[in-house]
Amino acid sequence: MGIPWRVAFALQADGWYLRSDIIWSKPNPMPESVTDRPTKAHEYLFLLSKRERYHYDAAAIQEAGNFEPTTRDKAAEGYIADYPTGERFSRGARQYGTMGTRNRRSVWTIPTMPYSGAHFATMPEALVEPCILAGCKLGGLVLDPFVGSGTVVSVAERLGRRGVGVDLSYQDLAKKRTAQRGFRFTA
Repeated sequence: MGIPWRVAFALQADGWYLRSDIIWSKPNPMPESVTDRPTKAHEYLFLLSKRERYHYDAAAIQEAGNFEPTTRDKAAEGYIADYPTGERFSRGARQYGTMGTRNRRSVWTIPTMPYSGAHFATMPEALVEPCILAGCKLGGLVLDPFVGSGTVVSVAERLGRRGVGVDLSYQDLAKKRTAQRGFRFTA
């Protein structure tokens, strides 16, 4: 039905900037008894901002990459473009990659993780961490409007951010989970 994309497009129509879509690839998806389509093994995350310029800490979520930077001069490789202006690449060597890290990619392979006593749709902390690290400054505020078991609030507090959660159904579960880590959950 495309619900995640419909929500993203509705937010975009309401003035939000859709900066990126991220695919959460689940190596251990929940089994489905379907025979007329593939089993769904991914979900979407959207990076949205209310302003054109926004806080995004790419360095905080870099991933393993090249171990040594590579120098390459594309203009010297004999590639001639069919563009009216002639040159496809600017002259001169460029360095690609950094020591051991690279910019985070848009497909994140993270297994689902159970949380005892929680409902079946608990998000793994490894999925929440990069979102908070990249999108919220230390001491900042993270809002989870569908807090569920409290994963987002719990991770935010552990990473030195403040967390606020709202949920009509799971307040007791979120309170219990955040209390396990010594945090206070306010419904």
